[in-house]
Amino acid sequence: MYHRVIVTILLIQFGLAQDTTTADQIEDPFEIVEEDTATFNILDTTLIPIPELRDDRDTLALLPPGKPFFNYDSDIKQLQNQIDSLRAIVKVIEKYQSMPTVDEDIINLIKVPDLRHRIELTNGTVILGEIIDENADELFIQTTLGRLVITKDKVISVQQERPPGPKVEMVGDPFVNVFPNREEIIGTVINNGEIRADFVRTEAKLWSPTTQLVAKDSAFVNGAMITYKSGVISDTSIDPGQTANFKIVIEKPLAPEVEYRTYAIRWVRTN
Repeated sequence: MYHRVIVTILLIQFGLAQDTTTADQIEDPFEIVEEDTATFNILDTTLIPIPELRDDRDTLALLPPGKPFFNYDSDIKQLQNQIDSLRAIVKVIEKYQSMPTVDEDIINLIKVPDLRHRIELTNGTVILGEIIDENADELFIQTTLGRLVITKDKVISVQQERPPGPKVEMVGDPFVNVFPNREEIIGTVINNGEIRADFVRTEAKLWSPTTQLVAKDSAFVNGAMITYKSGVISDTSIDPGQTANFKIVIEKPLAPEVEYRTYAIRWVRTN
């Protein structure tokens, strides 16, 4: 028994000799660590006042209830007018797109009959066309609608139909100034036709007693100023019903003597 007590004491001493850790060396689990708080920012707690609320009573006086802020009436009317204009333009474009295009050369190949004859029938009908053939009983007439065959017993008259055109004539007799070496002929012409006459020129010829041509010359009239499609500008045109003056100076020899004079008027028809 005594030996057991001694052994126990020895074991306890041996254990105490092995654990050399002191109480000061044991870390305290509840130790408070001081941190550096110098780098933390301090929150700004200054209060910012809220703006005052707007009083709606002032705006109600300027903008009555039910009235829009912007005036849309004028803008809507203007937009409606523009839409109507665009619709009209689109209709015109669609109309021209639906129309067939015909080449000018093809049109020139189409032969249009000359309406040279005016045929009056017993029933009062008047036919304008060209008599291309006939026999003892019938007339064959080419018209713009096609070829017609008419018996002669139904025809009252056949007249030559002339297309409308200019017709320039002399107004009275020209005034002639006679000099030893020349003659000055002054006169007036008028266009009695239905279309304008262009590049109107009067011509005078001097004849001897034996019908020998002594001298001749011509001059353009002082007409209206016209600019043609080709770019040519001329003042020798006469509109229907209008007049123009002319003056011809003819140089002549001393012999033979001039017995009489003849005149001619020439013109062209242009577009």
